[in-house]
Amino acid sequence: MVALLGLVTAVASIVSFICLILVLMKLFPDKGVGWGIFGIICGIYTFIWGWQNVDRHNIKNIMTIWSVAIAANILIRILAVSAGRS
Repeated sequence: MVALLGLVTAVASIVSFICLILVLMKLFPDKGVGWGIFGIICGIYTFIWGWQNVDRHNIKNIMTIWSVAIAANILIRILAVSAGRS
C-alpha cells in the first residue's frame, strides 16, 4: 500500500514539475529574465503569478491541473505517513 502511494506521489510530482515548466514558458517573455529566474528558484511565485494571469495567458487548464497535482501530492503524503504508522 505504501509503495502504491509513493508511486502516485511521484506521478503527481512529475505532473507538477511539467506544469511549472509550462507556466515558466509564459512567465519569461512576459516579465523578463530576472523574474523568470526568480520563478525557477521560487516556484510558489510562479504558481501565484500563473493564477493571477490565468485569463491573460489562457492557462486555466494548466493551473487547474497544477493545483490538483499539488493537493493530491499533499493528501497522498499525509496518507502515506499515516499508513506507515499503522
